[in-house]
Amino acid sequence: MATTSHDELLTAEETCRYLKIAPRTLYRYIQERRMPAFKLGKEWRFVRSEIEQWLRRRPASRRAR
Repeated sequence: MATTSHDELLTAEETCRYLKIAPRTLYRYIQERRMPAFKLGKEWRFVRSEIEQWLRRRPASRRAR
């Protein structure tokens, strides 16, 4: 079964690079349940398509930050 890049699982490091945010910010978003994430073993993982949807749903006032 082939997966598209939208179904791609990202690590925390890859997600930080993709969103251009610091790891501290990423983990704060996870702790506050502000973004979609799940644990795979001891590591956090992110589905690229869910991150993209999350970005589109954010209010315009928060996107400008």
